[in-house]
Amino acid sequence: MRFRVPVLLCALVGALALASTASAATLAQNLTRVGVPAATKQANLDSVARAKSTAKKLGGTRAQAINAVVASLTKMAGRAAFTPDLARIAFLELDSNTTYLSSHALPSSGTRIRIDGVVYESYTGQGLRIQPLGTYFAILEPGQGIVSEGGVGVAMTSAQKIVLAVGDNNDLPYLFPYSGTQPPWYSAMAEGVAASAGISVWNRNGDDQYLDMAIRFGNSALADGITVENNGLWFPLYVSKPGYRVLNGHMQTVLAMSDLADATGDDGFADAFNRSVAATKAVLPKYNTGGWGRYAIGEDAPVKYMTLMATQLKELGDITGDATFTTMGQAFAADLKTPPVLTGPTKPVKPLQLKKFNDKPFVKLLIKRDKPVKLTIRVTKKGGGASGIGPFSVDVASGSGRIKITLPRKKGMYVIRADAKDWAGNRVKNVLLAAVRVKG
Repeated sequence: MRFRVPVLLCALVGALALASTASAATLAQNLTRVGVPAATKQANLDSVARAKSTAKKLGGTRAQAINAVVASLTKMAGRAAFTPDLARIAFLELDSNTTYLSSHALPSSGTRIRIDGVVYESYTGQGLRIQPLGTYFAILEPGQGIVSEGGVGVAMTSAQKIVLAVGDNNDLPYLFPYSGTQPPWYSAMAEGVAASAGISVWNRNGDDQYLDMAIRFGNSALADGITVENNGLWFPLYVSKPGYRVLNGHMQTVLAMSDLADATGDDGFADAFNRSVAATKAVLPKYNTGGWGRYAIGEDAPVKYMTLMATQLKELGDITGDATFTTMGQAFAADLKTPPVLTGPTKPVKPLQLKKFNDKPFVKLLIKRDKPVKLTIRVTKKGGGASGIGPFSVDVASGSGRIKITLPRKKGMYVIRADAKDWAGNRVKNVLLAAVRVKG
């Protein structure tokens, strides 16, 4: 019996070695299948070997990150969408992870860093991943980092390394699994931002190569747009999820169509702008709770997107002269500074009979709120004295819903009040929601 564990360990190590060898063989076969030249294929396989060796030495979260990049690359190589040009970008991402993580800690999830002119974002369990949207937003709204790298022209040229040129289009692939979607996947918003960035650089230095880049990105965004009601045009944030209508992502690309139409005089871009403006206006009421904005239908917008949407809407209003956009943009900006509005039931709550409850009595109170808030609910006696219940806090979305509130197992009249704080930090205090009588 004493020899059983070593034998099993040897078998396990052998199985893992065989699996690793099979994986490498499959990757090599797929690189050959899509036509990667022999010398490049060998360099790619050397990159994988270097990544695995580095991961083994590092251990911990850095090893997990590098191995995740290897795994997604290997799986993607077996898909029909894999090409030599896509392989070039994928191995750039892998090499960047190996090099950076060999001498740096893994940044916390959501952190973005620039490596050789490309923005990478850290995703939990996924490593550092090329962020096309972040890369081109940095060029569109350049900070000191872009300036120190040589300016927007240099940055735009450097970012070409993450571009997948397909015909007259410049596609921007994302190379990691996300929200149930397998790579490569695409975002019309990223392409729209890249188009606007190209036009911005062209306006600064007059070099037509950047206008050409912008047009190619615009072509990609147009190809990813979807026709909606009344021949409107919608630009999906995630091309693989056309039904998920994210307002800020769509509007950013709408603004890019305006940039392109102005810069080129092209009727196709002008038509896309007009159709997408019409589609935006048609659905705007669905994105407004009356006190907050929606990120997507039924989904409250985080503060940073509220701020972005307010700016986008006001810009659309300036371009089109349509007060509908300006008014909602101003409303969203105001929502970020005004306190929440809470209301309780419109009718008195019926008395509760203690004998109907095995434990403490409770009421499911209908509470309406115009914003997403953290509610702090308090139960007091009628005169304001302590009831022995709560307070307790709960996070709720905008809209209305019933919240279970426990009352003392003792006869009397109890008052339910609440404080609320919205996501921007605005507060309202001591709102009377209901009075409830507990009877014997």
